[in-house]
Amino acid sequence: MELREGTIIKGIGGAYTVMTGTPPLFFVCNARGVFRNKKITPLVGDRVKILPAEKQTGTIYEILPRKNELRRPPAANIEQVIVTVSVSQPAFNAGFTDRLLIMIEREEIPIIICVNKIDLETDRETFDIYRQAGYEIVYTDAKGDTGLDSLREKMAGKINLFAGASGVGKSSLINALLPNSTLETGEVSAKIGRGKHTTRHTEMFPLDDAGGFCFDTPGFTSLEFDMQKNELAPLFREFRPFLGLCKFKNCLHVKEIGCAVKEQVGSKIHPARYESYVKLL
Repeated sequence: MELREGTIIKGIGGAYTVMTGTPPLFFVCNARGVFRNKKITPLVGDRVKILPAEKQTGTIYEILPRKNELRRPPAANIEQVIVTVSVSQPAFNAGFTDRLLIMIEREEIPIIICVNKIDLETDRETFDIYRQAGYEIVYTDAKGDTGLDSLREKMAGKINLFAGASGVGKSSLINALLPNSTLETGEVSAKIGRGKHTTRHTEMFPLDDAGGFCFDTPGFTSLEFDMQKNELAPLFREFRPFLGLCKFKNCLHVKEIGCAVKEQVGSKIHPARYESYVKLL
């Protein structure tokens, strides 16, 4: 049989569901051993070539070049990330959110911040910090249908990925956006104030009439990344206009004199975001 080109839409325990053609056909595939030998893991979102076999099974024969990739959550070829946070239950965690934004900025993927569960809180000042930093923000209530039309419009025609901590309502949003979706949703633990992991794998879903796709991804509560200190500042959007204007070329924007970034703290750069940068540094 000849090779077919398609997209991985789900991966569980080494079995990858690949969607090919129009109208779509679905094949459950294993990856060739050569990928394991080269320590290459297929990701949901990968464009691949498969060798079909009997009963809608097959083998992933080739992984086509990726536009981008994230390792946490694991996905490839993303056109827009919906960084999902909640105003409470679980409480908003600025440090975690900044880490997540940095990881996505590193891959140069467009970002929208979705503030969910606004029925639980009316104070939006916390999130205006991110609007000042240059991020587009959408306020939603997945259960009350608030803001969903605006979010749906911004997602149309793109490959979107929902990313955020456990319990912020990513699966609830997808269920509300996609009428035929029945993703499992979970409650937030009253004891620890964190969401329970209900999504256990990354999966892509078509956006029906709007075109495009969205990923649902497992939530998580911690993030670590590895980079050089001088790589961090450019990943803060509001720092970028002032980088290269400091007195010293290798300025880290903390204790140096003549720092153009520090001069903007309190005006163009919010003090809370600057403090987050110093902590991460």
